[in-house]
Formats: sequence, structure tokens, C-alpha cells
Amino acid sequence: MIAEDEYDPFSPIAKLRDVCPTLMTSSDLLSLEIPEINWVIPKLLPAGLALLAGEPKIGKSYFLLKLAKDITENGGKVFYFAGEDSSYLSQKRLKELDLDVGEDLIVHCGRDSLLSEPSKFKDTIEQILSIQRFDAIFLDNMEMVLPARGKGSDDYAYYYKQLPPWAMLASKHNCTILMTHHTKKERDSNPFKSILGSQAIMGCCDSVLVMDRSDQPNQFTLHATGKFITDKAINLNRKGCLFQFDGSQYEAQLKKNSGQYTVYEYICDHPDCFQKQIAENAGIKKQNVSRNIKILVARGYVVGNNNVGFHITRMLDDLDYSDDQ
Repeated sequence: MIAEDEYDPFSPIAKLRDVCPTLMTSSDLLSLEIPEINWVIPKLLPAGLALLAGEPKIGKSYFLLKLAKDITENGGKVFYFAGEDSSYLSQKRLKELDLDVGEDLIVHCGRDSLLSEPSKFKDTIEQILSIQRFDAIFLDNMEMVLPARGKGSDDYAYYYKQLPPWAMLASKHNCTILMTHHTKKERDSNPFKSILGSQAIMGCCDSVLVMDRSDQPNQFTLHATGKFITDKAINLNRKGCLFQFDGSQYEAQLKKNSGQYTVYEYICDHPDCFQKQIAENAGIKKQNVSRNIKILVARGYVVGNNNVGFHITRMLDDLDYSDDQ
């Protein structure tokens, strides 16, 4: 900040601050001590306003509870507004997931009682956060926590009016506020364009997640983008009611062919290795190693040759997919 003896009340910056006291010079901003980003789910879900979108009945509520399980098992606290669920259904899901973490998970079942009118929902959540800090607030779903739209209001204007205050609330309390939302019936090659009201929502939210069904049974893709995360497509494996991270979509494509995936894994662990080494140590016939490497090279997973060895073109997504923490 400007030293007191250097302060000129008639300078342009001083006059600007008379109009708007929060204005800063670049030097002012660079001198601030700003805490590091609070990652509620490492490398996937930072503090801020977030959205989880997907078609109806795809499993968004179960996935939220999977995230709640991860957060609470790592010492965090979660508030979950199950707007469309009864106590019976919520209890059933908690039992299925063995999710008994006491006061670290607070649940409100919307079918049993009204938490708040939509027009006052943000104020209610702010009151809750003023009493108890939560690492994550899950609001299932968006339509139940935002005020009704006025006649003639388009998506863009509506969401740009309603969502920024929620983003400010999340920033104020350094937590994640995640709302669920639906996608359009028509699929789009860009999953983020399938979100209802996508243009405004993408601009207002810090993180956006879209769940999509894979072409394999019990396999889903979680597309993630945001202001603080690297764009990624994560494979989700559903066993019963439990979702598990199962590597990136990039990796999931490889897993469809066990021979190629075995070769790929060996090269990951032994960069600049040769076909002979792979065949001897991975227990694969040399001709099969040669065929699989040709396919991996052609598809861009691996580069190299028998003179310099082989290595992968890029590391798989750096999200910690392990559910054994």
C-alpha cells in the first residue's frame, strides 16, 4: 500500500478510491497475503461455487454422498440439503454407503420439512455457516434453492443475477457450495453445452462437473472444468450404490484391452524401456508386445522406437483416484 508520507489526496488513484475504496493498484494486489486455495476434494473441487449436472436418475445424489464420505473421512464437515428426499430414502442411502460420521455430516430432508423459501434460501445457508463452518454445502437441487424467475426473464439474465451472490458466500466462508442441476435430453459432443442455461452458469460457477453415462455397464464419465482445475474427464465405476474414481477417461479407453493396458502400465513404470524387456518382465509374447506398441503409438499413447526405447506421451490425470485412503 502507499506509505502515509507518500499519499497524495489529489492524485488520480486517491480520487478513484474516493469513488470506490476497494480499488487497488497492481502493486497493492501483489503485496496482499492471500491464502492458498482450499481444495475440498484435491485437484477436483476447490472452495467456491460449483455445479454438478447430469440427466435425471443418473446417480447425482449417490455421487454427492460419495463426495461427502471422502470429505468427512479426511476430517471435513458437510451440510447436505436433500431437497427431493424423505428421511426414509436418505437413511437407506446412508446405510448403503456405511456413512455414519455423526456431526461431520448434517442432512436436511426436503420431503419432510421446509428448510427455507427459495427467496430466502441463501440467507438461511448464510445463517447456518455463521453458526458452524462446513467444508462443503451440497444443495440438491438448484431449482429448489433459487427464487422463481420473473415473466420474460431469460436464462442468461436470470442466472447472472442469482448465482454471483452464492459465489460470494462461498468465497466469504472459504467453502464449496455445490448445486445439482439437470442436463438437456439431447446429448451434445461438448458435455458442458448440455447443461440447462449453460452459458450463464459456466460464467458464474468456479467449478462445473457433468456426469455422463459411458458405453459400458456401471461406467460413467465425470467431465470437470473450472477456474482453478485442469480440464479433465474422469472415469467413474459404480458398484451397487457406491461410485468410485477409476482413473481418467483416457485411461479407461486403454483398460478395454487388457494386453494394451498391460504394456502401457509397464512403460509408465519403466520409461525408455524396450520391447524385449516388456516381453520378459510383463509375461507377454514378443509378437503381442510389438503389435500392442504399434497400436499405442498409432493412437498417441506412446512414443519411441527400438533404438531409444518407449515412453508415454503424457502422464494420466493427476487426480488421486484411490478410494483406499
